[in-house]
Amino acid sequence: MIKNRKYDLIVVGGGIIGTFCAYHALKKGKSVLLLEKDSQPHEASIRNFGQIIPSGQSLDKWFQLGRKSLKIYKELQEESAISLTKNGSWYIASDEQEMAVLEEMASHFQSLDYDSMVFSADVTLEKNPALNKEYVKGGLFLSEEASINPVLLVHQLREFLIKYLGLHYHPSCPVISVEKKRGIAMISTSKKQTFWGDQVILANGHDTQFLLPEHYPTTDLKICKLQMMRLVPQRIQFRANLLSGLSIRRYESFKSCPSYTTLKTSDEQKVLQSKGIHILLKQAEDGSIILGDSHEYVSASDESPLGFEISAEINELILSEAKKIVTLDSWELDSNWIGHYLEAKQAEVYTKTIDQVIHIVNGIGGKGVTTSPGFTYEYIQQLYSI
Repeated sequence: MIKNRKYDLIVVGGGIIGTFCAYHALKKGKSVLLLEKDSQPHEASIRNFGQIIPSGQSLDKWFQLGRKSLKIYKELQEESAISLTKNGSWYIASDEQEMAVLEEMASHFQSLDYDSMVFSADVTLEKNPALNKEYVKGGLFLSEEASINPVLLVHQLREFLIKYLGLHYHPSCPVISVEKKRGIAMISTSKKQTFWGDQVILANGHDTQFLLPEHYPTTDLKICKLQMMRLVPQRIQFRANLLSGLSIRRYESFKSCPSYTTLKTSDEQKVLQSKGIHILLKQAEDGSIILGDSHEYVSASDESPLGFEISAEINELILSEAKKIVTLDSWELDSNWIGHYLEAKQAEVYTKTIDQVIHIVNGIGGKGVTTSPGFTYEYIQQLYSI
């Protein structure tokens, strides 16, 4: 990498937000440098389900950004094979109240020209043979939705950008300072390198204490710890992403339905919700099942209360509820892990511009995979329309 080179845009952070910012800027003909502090990104952009589900987003701009993201993912798959699977999503209702919510949601999606269809319990079971009859009262299928392999996505995209769009990438390159100097941004690294950019985007995840920490409002940002697991490969095949009744109760889109207020919550469901648990299942390419997840929040000012432990209690709660929903060949655990992401409390994403040339883009929370391509497209368009 050439020292003291100037770029149109420097992006700090090689996760999904940073990489898609680089993608859209390159598509506009800009010269772009992407800096990543580790040898490879390995945090929230990697440690997730990889489900692309606009249906769960709040029915304002975020649903539309999810749809835009789906379009971008599908276009990229045609160009670069980014491990996209066009498998659709199923929401499974566990009681009549959840079923009423699904019916209202399907009607609303149809009015938005977003393909959706409600099925009876019998048809839902026929189309999803892994489901347990005792759990299923019906289901909502959204054919446009998809999934990706989160372990591969940002790496595949980045390699495409390097090979075909001229991205400059520098891994293992912690940035230690960024400031405006001579009218542009100056980046200094721990390797005593200096880079210059007309614009700089800081998309550095939940580590907000190192670069310009005074510009991250701890009262408006929180850190989430999630817990997930992978089960050994199965003979049975899932045909789509599976989301449970707890997902219906958790996701923002469903809260807009009139019937949402009629949902009755059992004591058992209250225990699960107190841990932020809702059951998602996705089958990976090797037949293994990704299962989760839980959510625990603290202020961004101090994440130490979250601890580093994988909770056996949370694992047991997730497994116990999942066993009510599906029957698998084996419930043997292959691996489990925790992840952290930053989430804005009010605006659903945190952005701030400093000295006209330094731009913070962070706090997109758990909707990063679903909405990042569309959100960053709009952000880059706006950045270069000034």
